[in-house]
Amino acid sequence: MEPEEIAPWKLPRDRHATISVLKHRAEDLQAVDDYLADCEERFSVEYLKQMSGTVEQAWQNAMRNMNAELFPRGKNTLLECLQFGGNREFWNGFQNKDDIRAYFQICYEYSIRKVGYLHMRENILCAVIVTEPNRRNLFVYYLPVTGRWQTKVVSNIKNSYGTKLQQRSEHGEPLYTPHTDINRPRLSGTEFWKQRGGLTSYSDLQEDFFNKISSKYGAVRGKSTSLLKNTNKTQALRFRRKEGDEYDELPPFDDLPYG
Repeated sequence: MEPEEIAPWKLPRDRHATISVLKHRAEDLQAVDDYLADCEERFSVEYLKQMSGTVEQAWQNAMRNMNAELFPRGKNTLLECLQFGGNREFWNGFQNKDDIRAYFQICYEYSIRKVGYLHMRENILCAVIVTEPNRRNLFVYYLPVTGRWQTKVVSNIKNSYGTKLQQRSEHGEPLYTPHTDINRPRLSGTEFWKQRGGLTSYSDLQEDFFNKISSKYGAVRGKSTSLLKNTNKTQALRFRRKEGDEYDELPPFDDLPYG
């Protein structure tokens, strides 16, 4: 007699720890204030770094203190947040709440090294642990400020709208001018993450966090489902990725309702 198949939801689950990036525009800043106020009323909240005033006031103070410049674009990301979390199996691996707090403190120090301007806390507005009945997270809110960035090299050729086009090299590659100014940094989410790997910056961050932090607490990495072009060499080796595998191309897109 063949053994009875166990339903997938009854199988023991791996321990997973997460790190993700949340982005906020100008119209979202009040929502962050509202969310934190709601958490303070309903859940257990502990600040590792508390904000002075509203999010907008703290943002303006940080920009002024760093002498930072906002890069003018259509819909700027003014504020970002590193969110640290995990599944129930991950949290069950800790002895008590003090050990979980110590873990989040390590995550906070990690975030300072990764997103802190010049590896310091000046651009970090707030770090808060929120413990709900069914989940817990650390939120680290920061300004994506960079002392290195690039600007397009513009040609005299214009498109049909009268906008000057970007210059290209003899090989057809777009040209950029690099800038470095730590005394007048630029707030630009795009340039901030370009300095951290560009297309693979988020997955690089997740891989680095796993190697340096969460793996030491028994967490495991999930299977990569990213396109190979968004997977660096280390990740490709870890997940046994190769040209022509099932995640190498975008899945078919059905545009029937709109075609």
